[in-house]
Amino acid sequence: MKIKSVLLTLLLAFFTHQAAAEPLPKAIRFGGFGQGFGQPYGQAVLAIAQDKGFIADAFKGTPVKITFEYFTGVGPAINEAIASGQLDFAQYGALPNVIGKANRLPTRIVANYGSQTVFGVARKGSAIRSFKDLKGRRVGISKGTVLHWAFLKTLTDNGLSEADVRVVDLKGADQIAALAAGSIDAAVYTHALLKLRDENIADVFYASKNDPAAATAFGAITVTQQFEQQYPEATQKVVAALVRAAHWLSNDGNREEALRIWAKSGVPYELIKEDFEGSSLRELFNPRVDPYFVNRYRDVIAFTKAQKLIRNDIDLDQWFAPQYVERAIKEQGLDALWPLRQ
Repeated sequence: MKIKSVLLTLLLAFFTHQAAAEPLPKAIRFGGFGQGFGQPYGQAVLAIAQDKGFIADAFKGTPVKITFEYFTGVGPAINEAIASGQLDFAQYGALPNVIGKANRLPTRIVANYGSQTVFGVARKGSAIRSFKDLKGRRVGISKGTVLHWAFLKTLTDNGLSEADVRVVDLKGADQIAALAAGSIDAAVYTHALLKLRDENIADVFYASKNDPAAATAFGAITVTQQFEQQYPEATQKVVAALVRAAHWLSNDGNREEALRIWAKSGVPYELIKEDFEGSSLRELFNPRVDPYFVNRYRDVIAFTKAQKLIRNDIDLDQWFAPQYVERAIKEQGLDALWPLRQ
């Protein structure tokens, strides 16, 4: 009788799970980091998957509604949207990923969205030539973002701490306006800052791509645990579409079109082209959640705890879900394109 009872319990659990896991949702809501210009377009892998229709194609012939939103408030705003149940998938930076998860945000990491250059720009006449020269200066940074982490990490690597500078919390577009107005001395952001160099308002004193050991802007594409558990089939379809987008990006023949897609975010095409000049898009936008990628997160978590930005531990085995990308890569025959990194 005891064995029968156990079997009945297991069968009941199985059928309950089957009933709970529905084939397809009515809608899938995607969120991504914007560039601060209020445009309904983004960058990295998600923007390609959206613009080229890879995600839409995955649900062609179904009633599933696909929506995209790109947040001016980037990482912190995305965490708020996930917490309030407004998003199912999100593409955003490692630091807000970590802060959200440490605060029990119910996310799972299903793909690597890639990596971008971090730029440091200083107002002309400020005599700032390196991170060491930021001591005592007013620096614009968007707090709680992956760029905030890169800024803190690079300060530490140069023998400084956040206490040595006067941090002004500004979003990307506001950093540009503040530098132009002279209300801050420097800013740390993406290639959008290069606009001020071209206008002869500021000089570039730092670019992470020139230093192989530098902290770059990187992060993940997450899914909410509720969506993953309820719609495992749809989760796999989405990740397969993201892998298709990364594969498309890896083709040098698509490079020009990719840059122009990203320029829809509001950043001039010429600045994006300059940023990625000489870089391999195949390597930068490798979607794999492999040991190398996981270890980068270990570094962010350790550094973030040391900076007292988080207090709670994170169970990486529970957080990372590499099986979706691995299945998609295998089914699309792309194993040789992105070898596992250690």
